[in-house]
Amino acid sequence: MSLLEESEIARANRAITGLPFLPGEIAFRVLVESVQDYAIFLLGPQGQVLTWNQGAERIKGYTADEIIGEHFSRFYTPEEIAENRPARLLEVASRDGRVEIEGWRVRKDGTRFWADVILTALKDEDGHTYAYAKVTRDLTEKRAAEERERRLLAEQEARAAAEEALIARDRFLSIASHELKTPAASLRLTVDSLLRARSTGRLDDERLESGLNRLSTATSRLDTLVNELLDVSRLQSGTRPSAMERFDFVALVRDVVERFTDADDDRRIVVTAPDESWIVGDASRLDQVVTNVMDNAVKYSPIDERVEVDVADVPGGVALTVTDRGVGIDDEAVARLFEAFGRGTNVEHIPGLGLGLFISRQIVEHHGGRIQVEPRQGEQGTVMRMWLPREAGSE
Repeated sequence: MSLLEESEIARANRAITGLPFLPGEIAFRVLVESVQDYAIFLLGPQGQVLTWNQGAERIKGYTADEIIGEHFSRFYTPEEIAENRPARLLEVASRDGRVEIEGWRVRKDGTRFWADVILTALKDEDGHTYAYAKVTRDLTEKRAAEERERRLLAEQEARAAAEEALIARDRFLSIASHELKTPAASLRLTVDSLLRARSTGRLDDERLESGLNRLSTATSRLDTLVNELLDVSRLQSGTRPSAMERFDFVALVRDVVERFTDADDDRRIVVTAPDESWIVGDASRLDQVVTNVMDNAVKYSPIDERVEVDVADVPGGVALTVTDRGVGIDDEAVARLFEAFGRGTNVEHIPGLGLGLFISRQIVEHHGGRIQVEPRQGEQGTVMRMWLPREAGSE
Protein backbone atom coordinates (compact mmCIF):
# COMPACT_ATOMS: atom_id res chain seq x y z
CA MET A 1 0.00 0.00 0.00
CA SER A 2 1.41 3.40 -0.97
CA LEU A 3 1.62 6.37 1.38
CA LEU A 4 -1.05 8.09 -0.72
CA GLU A 5 -3.43 5.15 -0.35
CA GLU A 6 -2.71 4.99 3.39
CA SER A 7 -3.44 8.71 3.69
CA GLU A 8 -6.74 8.31 1.85
CA ILE A 9 -7.73 5.44 4.15
CA ALA A 10 -6.79 7.53 7.17
CA ARG A 11 -8.96 10.45 5.94
CA ALA A 12 -11.87 8.11 5.23
CA ASN A 13 -11.54 6.49 8.67
CA ARG A 14 -11.45 9.89 10.35
CA ALA A 15 -14.52 11.03 8.40
CA ILE A 16 -16.53 7.99 9.43
CA THR A 17 -15.42 7.47 13.04
CA GLY A 18 -14.02 10.81 14.05
CA LEU A 19 -10.90 8.91 15.22
CA PRO A 20 -7.39 9.31 13.93
CA PHE A 21 -5.95 6.48 11.87
CA LEU A 22 -3.55 4.26 13.81
CA PRO A 23 -1.19 1.70 12.25
CA GLY A 24 -2.12 -1.93 13.06
CA GLU A 25 0.47 -2.66 15.75
CA ILE A 26 -0.23 0.62 17.58
CA ALA A 27 -4.00 0.05 17.38
CA PHE A 28 -3.63 -3.46 18.78
CA ARG A 29 -1.44 -2.22 21.61
CA VAL A 30 -3.98 0.47 22.50
CA LEU A 31 -6.75 -2.14 22.41
CA VAL A 32 -4.91 -4.51 24.75
CA GLU A 33 -3.92 -1.78 27.17
CA SER A 34 -7.53 -0.53 27.34
CA VAL A 35 -9.16 -3.89 28.11
CA GLN A 36 -10.69 -3.80 31.62
CA ASP A 37 -12.12 -7.31 32.08
CA TYR A 38 -8.94 -9.28 31.36
CA ALA A 39 -5.40 -8.99 32.63
CA ILE A 40 -3.32 -9.20 29.44
CA PHE A 41 0.43 -8.90 29.66
CA LEU A 42 3.72 -10.32 28.44
CA LEU A 43 6.30 -12.29 30.40
CA GLY A 44 9.96 -12.66 29.60
CA PRO A 45 11.46 -16.12 29.08
CA GLN A 46 12.23 -16.39 32.82
CA GLY A 47 8.79 -15.14 33.90
CA GLN A 48 9.47 -11.45 34.52
CA VAL A 49 6.58 -9.07 33.72
CA LEU A 50 7.25 -7.04 30.54
CA THR A 51 3.93 -5.26 29.89
CA TRP A 52 0.83 -4.39 31.92
CA ASN A 53 -2.68 -3.38 30.86
CA GLN A 54 -5.55 -1.65 32.68
CA GLY A 55 -7.32 -4.96 33.24
CA ALA A 56 -4.24 -6.34 34.99
CA GLU A 57 -4.07 -3.29 37.24
CA ARG A 58 -7.77 -3.56 38.09
CA ILE A 59 -7.73 -7.31 38.75
CA LYS A 60 -4.35 -7.69 40.46
CA GLY A 61 -4.00 -4.28 42.09
CA TYR A 62 -0.49 -3.38 40.88
CA THR A 63 0.36 -0.36 38.75
CA ALA A 64 2.67 -0.87 35.80
CA ASP A 65 5.53 0.89 37.63
CA GLU A 66 5.12 -1.46 40.60
CA ILE A 67 5.09 -4.76 38.72
CA ILE A 68 7.02 -4.49 35.45
CA GLY A 69 10.31 -6.28 35.89
CA GLU A 70 9.04 -8.39 38.79
CA HIS A 71 8.59 -12.16 38.56
CA PHE A 72 5.03 -13.30 37.94
CA SER A 73 5.25 -15.81 40.80
CA ARG A 74 4.11 -13.06 43.18
CA PHE A 75 0.57 -13.64 41.79
CA TYR A 76 0.59 -17.21 43.13
CA THR A 77 -0.28 -18.56 46.55
CA PRO A 78 2.46 -19.63 48.96
CA GLU A 79 1.36 -23.23 48.55
CA GLU A 80 1.82 -23.11 44.77
CA ILE A 81 5.14 -21.30 45.07
CA ALA A 82 6.36 -24.04 47.43
CA GLU A 83 5.40 -26.57 44.73
CA ASN A 84 7.30 -24.53 42.10
CA ARG A 85 4.05 -24.22 40.13
CA PRO A 86 4.95 -20.97 38.22
CA ALA A 87 8.15 -22.44 36.77
CA ARG A 88 6.41 -25.69 35.83
CA LEU A 89 3.64 -23.78 34.02
CA LEU A 90 6.24 -21.96 31.93
CA GLU A 91 7.80 -25.32 31.06
CA VAL A 92 4.45 -26.80 30.00
CA ALA A 93 3.54 -23.74 27.91
CA SER A 94 6.94 -23.76 26.20
CA ARG A 95 6.66 -27.47 25.46
CA ASP A 96 2.98 -27.62 24.39
CA GLY A 97 2.53 -24.08 23.09
CA ARG A 98 -0.08 -23.11 25.68
CA VAL A 99 -1.61 -24.12 28.98
CA GLU A 100 -4.94 -23.18 30.55
CA ILE A 101 -5.77 -23.64 34.22
CA GLU A 102 -8.10 -22.36 36.92
CA GLY A 103 -7.00 -21.66 40.46
CA TRP A 104 -6.51 -19.18 43.25
CA ARG A 105 -4.36 -16.13 42.56
CA VAL A 106 -3.18 -13.37 44.95
CA ARG A 107 -3.78 -9.63 44.59
CA LYS A 108 -1.43 -6.91 45.78
CA ASP A 109 -3.38 -6.53 49.05
CA GLY A 110 -3.04 -10.27 49.77
CA THR A 111 -6.66 -11.20 49.00
CA ARG A 112 -7.28 -14.17 46.76
CA PHE A 113 -9.43 -14.44 43.66
CA TRP A 114 -10.40 -17.39 41.47
CA ALA A 115 -8.83 -17.01 38.05
CA ASP A 116 -8.94 -18.60 34.63
CA VAL A 117 -5.42 -18.30 33.18
CA ILE A 118 -4.15 -18.90 29.64
CA LEU A 119 -0.40 -18.89 29.18
CA THR A 120 0.82 -18.95 25.57
CA ALA A 121 4.45 -19.36 24.47
CA LEU A 122 5.71 -16.93 21.81
CA LYS A 123 8.34 -18.58 19.61
CA ASP A 124 10.80 -17.33 17.02
CA GLU A 125 11.33 -18.83 13.58
CA ASP A 126 13.63 -21.48 15.08
CA GLY A 127 10.99 -22.56 17.61
CA HIS A 128 12.68 -21.00 20.63
CA THR A 129 10.45 -19.40 23.26
CA TYR A 130 11.36 -15.74 23.66
CA ALA A 131 8.30 -14.57 25.68
CA TYR A 132 4.91 -15.60 27.02
CA ALA A 133 1.50 -13.99 26.59
CA LYS A 134 -0.60 -14.29 29.73
CA VAL A 135 -4.36 -13.69 29.88
CA THR A 136 -6.08 -13.82 33.26
CA ARG A 137 -9.81 -13.51 33.96
CA ASP A 138 -11.30 -12.99 37.42
CA LEU A 139 -13.97 -15.68 37.91
CA THR A 140 -14.49 -15.11 41.64
CA GLU A 141 -18.10 -13.90 41.27
CA LYS A 142 -18.92 -16.62 38.78
CA ARG A 143 -17.44 -19.25 41.09
CA ALA A 144 -19.35 -17.80 44.05
CA ALA A 145 -22.58 -17.87 42.04
CA GLU A 146 -21.94 -21.47 41.03
CA GLU A 147 -21.19 -22.35 44.65
CA ARG A 148 -24.43 -20.69 45.77
CA GLU A 149 -26.27 -22.65 43.09
CA ARG A 150 -24.63 -25.89 44.25
CA ARG A 151 -25.56 -25.18 47.86
CA LEU A 152 -29.11 -24.35 46.83
CA LEU A 153 -29.31 -27.58 44.83
CA ALA A 154 -27.87 -29.54 47.77
CA GLU A 155 -30.42 -27.94 50.09
CA GLN A 156 -33.22 -28.78 47.68
CA GLU A 157 -31.99 -32.37 47.42
CA ALA A 158 -31.72 -32.56 51.21
CA ARG A 159 -35.28 -31.27 51.59
CA ALA A 160 -36.51 -33.73 48.98
CA ALA A 161 -34.69 -36.55 50.76
CA ALA A 162 -36.19 -35.46 54.08
CA GLU A 163 -39.65 -35.39 52.54
CA GLU A 164 -39.11 -38.84 51.06
CA ALA A 165 -37.90 -40.04 54.46
CA LEU A 166 -41.08 -38.70 56.06
CA ILE A 167 -43.19 -40.39 53.40
CA ALA A 168 -41.24 -43.63 53.93
CA ARG A 169 -41.68 -43.30 57.70
CA ASP A 170 -45.42 -42.75 57.38
CA ARG A 171 -45.64 -45.65 54.96
CA PHE A 172 -43.64 -47.83 57.33
CA LEU A 173 -45.84 -46.89 60.28
CA SER A 174 -48.96 -47.59 58.25
CA ILE A 175 -47.75 -50.98 56.97
CA ALA A 176 -46.06 -52.03 60.20
CA SER A 177 -49.01 -51.08 62.37
CA HIS A 178 -51.36 -52.96 60.05
CA GLU A 179 -49.16 -56.06 59.90
CA LEU A 180 -48.32 -56.09 63.61
CA LYS A 181 -51.93 -55.48 64.58
CA THR A 182 -53.13 -58.80 63.16
CA PRO A 183 -50.91 -61.19 65.21
CA ALA A 184 -51.15 -58.89 68.24
CA ALA A 185 -54.95 -58.97 68.05
CA SER A 186 -54.85 -62.74 67.63
CA LEU A 187 -52.67 -63.05 70.74
CA ARG A 188 -54.97 -60.84 72.78
CA LEU A 189 -58.19 -62.57 71.66
CA THR A 190 -56.72 -66.04 72.20
CA VAL A 191 -55.46 -65.20 75.69
CA ASP A 192 -58.82 -63.64 76.58
CA SER A 193 -60.61 -66.71 75.26
CA LEU A 194 -58.44 -69.07 77.30
CA LEU A 195 -58.86 -66.97 80.46
CA ARG A 196 -62.65 -66.95 80.08
CA ALA A 197 -62.69 -70.68 79.44
CA ARG A 198 -60.63 -71.27 82.57
CA SER A 199 -62.82 -68.99 84.71
CA THR A 200 -65.93 -70.83 83.56
CA GLY A 201 -64.41 -74.29 83.91
CA ARG A 202 -64.58 -74.99 80.16
CA LEU A 203 -60.81 -75.08 79.52
CA ASP A 204 -60.50 -78.68 78.39
CA ASP A 205 -57.49 -80.21 76.60
CA GLU A 206 -58.94 -79.66 73.13
CA ARG A 207 -59.63 -75.95 73.74
CA LEU A 208 -56.21 -75.49 75.36
CA GLU A 209 -54.39 -77.14 72.44
CA SER A 210 -56.31 -75.07 69.91
CA GLY A 211 -55.51 -71.88 71.81
CA LEU A 212 -51.84 -72.76 72.13
CA ASN A 213 -51.64 -73.43 68.40
CA ARG A 214 -53.12 -69.99 67.65
CA LEU A 215 -50.69 -68.40 70.12
CA SER A 216 -47.79 -70.18 68.45
CA THR A 217 -48.86 -69.02 64.98
CA ALA A 218 -49.30 -65.41 66.11
CA THR A 219 -46.01 -65.44 67.99
CA SER A 220 -44.16 -66.83 64.97
CA ARG A 221 -45.69 -64.12 62.80
CA LEU A 222 -44.61 -61.41 65.24
CA ASP A 223 -41.13 -62.92 65.43
CA THR A 224 -40.83 -62.87 61.63
CA LEU A 225 -41.94 -59.24 61.41
CA VAL A 226 -39.60 -58.09 64.16
CA ASN A 227 -36.66 -59.98 62.64
CA GLU A 228 -37.31 -58.35 59.26
CA LEU A 229 -37.27 -54.92 60.86
CA LEU A 230 -34.06 -55.76 62.72
CA ASP A 231 -32.49 -56.98 59.47
CA VAL A 232 -33.29 -53.67 57.78
CA SER A 233 -31.78 -51.78 60.70
CA ARG A 234 -28.59 -53.87 60.58
CA LEU A 235 -28.29 -53.56 56.81
CA GLN A 236 -28.64 -49.77 56.88
CA SER A 237 -26.26 -49.35 59.81
CA GLY A 238 -23.66 -51.72 58.34
CA THR A 239 -23.57 -53.86 61.50
CA ARG A 240 -24.91 -57.02 59.85
CA PRO A 241 -22.85 -60.05 60.94
CA SER A 242 -21.29 -62.14 58.22
CA ALA A 243 -19.85 -65.63 58.57
CA MET A 244 -18.15 -66.64 55.32
CA GLU A 245 -17.65 -70.32 54.64
CA ARG A 246 -17.41 -72.75 51.73
CA PHE A 247 -20.65 -74.62 51.16
CA ASP A 248 -22.69 -76.42 48.50
CA PHE A 249 -25.23 -73.94 47.11
CA VAL A 250 -27.24 -76.72 45.44
CA ALA A 251 -27.67 -78.50 48.78
CA LEU A 252 -28.81 -75.22 50.35
CA VAL A 253 -31.41 -74.67 47.61
CA ARG A 254 -32.73 -78.23 47.89
CA ASP A 255 -32.99 -77.83 51.68
CA VAL A 256 -35.03 -74.63 51.28
CA VAL A 257 -37.27 -76.19 48.62
CA GLU A 258 -37.96 -79.13 50.92
CA ARG A 259 -39.45 -76.75 53.47
CA PHE A 260 -41.92 -75.49 50.87
CA THR A 261 -42.81 -78.90 49.44
CA ASP A 262 -46.21 -80.33 50.28
CA ALA A 263 -45.90 -84.01 51.13
CA ASP A 264 -49.14 -84.70 49.24
CA ASP A 265 -47.95 -82.93 46.06
CA ASP A 266 -44.21 -83.13 45.56
CA ARG A 267 -44.60 -82.14 41.91
CA ARG A 268 -45.53 -78.53 42.71
CA ILE A 269 -41.88 -77.40 42.98
CA VAL A 270 -39.63 -78.76 40.23
CA VAL A 271 -35.88 -78.46 40.77
CA THR A 272 -33.26 -78.68 38.02
CA ALA A 273 -29.69 -78.51 39.31
CA PRO A 274 -26.25 -80.09 39.05
CA ASP A 275 -25.15 -82.52 41.73
CA GLU A 276 -23.30 -79.77 43.56
CA SER A 277 -22.00 -76.21 43.17
CA TRP A 278 -19.61 -74.94 45.83
CA ILE A 279 -19.27 -71.25 46.67
CA VAL A 280 -17.87 -69.13 49.51
CA GLY A 281 -20.38 -66.96 51.33
CA ASP A 282 -22.61 -66.52 54.34
CA ALA A 283 -24.72 -69.67 54.13
CA SER A 284 -27.28 -68.57 56.70
CA ARG A 285 -27.86 -65.24 54.93
CA LEU A 286 -28.10 -66.84 51.50
CA ASP A 287 -30.51 -69.39 52.97
CA GLN A 288 -32.59 -66.37 53.99
CA VAL A 289 -32.44 -65.00 50.42
CA VAL A 290 -33.48 -68.27 48.79
CA THR A 291 -36.24 -68.64 51.38
CA ASN A 292 -37.55 -65.15 50.58
CA VAL A 293 -37.46 -65.86 46.85
CA MET A 294 -39.25 -69.19 47.27
CA ASP A 295 -41.75 -67.64 49.67
CA ASN A 296 -42.70 -65.04 47.07
CA ALA A 297 -43.00 -67.63 44.31
CA VAL A 298 -45.16 -69.97 46.37
CA LYS A 299 -47.20 -67.26 48.09
CA TYR A 300 -48.32 -65.61 44.87
CA SER A 301 -48.93 -68.81 42.88
CA PRO A 302 -52.14 -70.85 42.66
CA ILE A 303 -51.95 -74.10 44.58
CA ASP A 304 -52.25 -76.20 41.41
CA GLU A 305 -49.48 -74.39 39.50
CA ARG A 306 -45.89 -75.53 39.67
CA VAL A 307 -42.84 -73.45 40.58
CA GLU A 308 -39.66 -74.15 38.63
CA VAL A 309 -36.29 -73.81 40.38
CA ASP A 310 -33.16 -73.94 38.24
CA VAL A 311 -29.58 -73.86 39.54
CA ALA A 312 -26.79 -73.61 36.97
CA ASP A 313 -23.04 -73.21 36.99
CA VAL A 314 -22.13 -70.10 34.99
CA PRO A 315 -18.80 -68.38 34.31
CA GLY A 316 -17.45 -67.01 37.57
CA GLY A 317 -20.29 -68.20 39.75
CA VAL A 318 -23.67 -69.85 40.12
CA ALA A 319 -27.11 -68.74 38.94
CA LEU A 320 -30.51 -69.39 40.50
CA THR A 321 -33.71 -68.91 38.49
CA VAL A 322 -37.14 -69.30 40.10
CA THR A 323 -40.16 -69.19 37.76
CA ASP A 324 -43.74 -69.07 38.99
CA ARG A 325 -47.13 -68.84 37.27
CA GLY A 326 -48.74 -66.58 39.83
CA VAL A 327 -50.39 -63.16 39.73
CA GLY A 328 -47.49 -61.67 37.77
CA ILE A 329 -46.04 -58.19 38.04
CA ASP A 330 -46.15 -55.06 35.90
CA ASP A 331 -43.20 -52.90 34.87
CA GLU A 332 -44.03 -50.19 37.41
CA ALA A 333 -44.03 -52.70 40.26
CA VAL A 334 -40.72 -54.22 39.08
CA ALA A 335 -39.01 -50.86 39.70
CA ARG A 336 -40.03 -50.76 43.36
CA LEU A 337 -40.12 -54.45 44.27
CA PHE A 338 -36.62 -54.43 45.80
CA GLU A 339 -37.22 -51.18 47.70
CA ALA A 340 -38.05 -51.15 51.41
CA PHE A 341 -41.79 -51.80 51.79
CA GLY A 342 -42.08 -52.27 48.03
CA ARG A 343 -44.69 -54.77 46.91
CA GLY A 344 -46.17 -56.04 43.70
CA THR A 345 -49.64 -55.35 42.36
CA ASN A 346 -52.84 -57.10 43.42
CA VAL A 347 -51.33 -58.42 46.67
CA GLU A 348 -53.16 -56.33 49.24
CA HIS A 349 -54.78 -59.46 50.62
CA ILE A 350 -51.42 -61.12 51.29
CA PRO A 351 -49.74 -60.17 54.59
CA GLY A 352 -46.19 -58.87 54.78
CA LEU A 353 -44.10 -55.75 55.27
CA GLY A 354 -42.59 -55.84 51.80
CA LEU A 355 -39.08 -56.15 53.24
CA GLY A 356 -38.11 -59.66 52.16
CA LEU A 357 -36.80 -58.80 48.70
CA PHE A 358 -35.25 -55.55 49.92
CA ILE A 359 -33.26 -57.51 52.49
CA SER A 360 -32.44 -60.17 49.87
CA ARG A 361 -30.99 -57.63 47.46
CA GLN A 362 -28.83 -56.12 50.21
CA ILE A 363 -27.46 -59.56 51.12
CA VAL A 364 -26.83 -60.59 47.51
CA GLU A 365 -25.06 -57.31 46.69
CA HIS A 366 -22.99 -57.71 49.86
CA HIS A 367 -21.76 -60.96 48.34
CA GLY A 368 -20.92 -59.20 45.06
CA GLY A 369 -23.90 -60.74 43.28
CA ARG A 370 -27.03 -59.54 41.50
CA ILE A 371 -30.74 -60.24 41.84
CA GLN A 372 -33.61 -59.13 39.62
CA VAL A 373 -37.20 -59.95 38.79
CA GLU A 374 -39.04 -59.78 35.50
CA PRO A 375 -42.48 -60.73 34.15
CA ARG A 376 -42.76 -63.98 32.23
CA GLN A 377 -42.73 -63.12 28.55
CA GLY A 378 -46.21 -63.54 27.11
CA GLU A 379 -47.45 -65.54 30.09
CA GLN A 380 -48.70 -65.00 33.62
CA GLY A 381 -46.18 -65.18 36.43
CA THR A 382 -42.71 -63.88 37.25
CA VAL A 383 -39.08 -64.94 36.89
CA MET A 384 -36.61 -64.23 39.69
CA ARG A 385 -32.94 -64.40 38.69
CA MET A 386 -29.95 -64.35 41.03
CA TRP A 387 -26.23 -64.59 40.33
CA LEU A 388 -23.54 -65.17 42.96
CA PRO A 389 -19.75 -65.24 42.50
CA ARG A 390 -17.80 -68.30 43.53
CA GLU A 391 -16.36 -66.26 46.37
CA ALA A 392 -18.20 -63.37 48.03
CA GLY A 393 -17.08 -59.98 46.76
CA SER A 394 -14.92 -61.43 43.97
CA GLU A 395 -16.88 -60.03 41.03
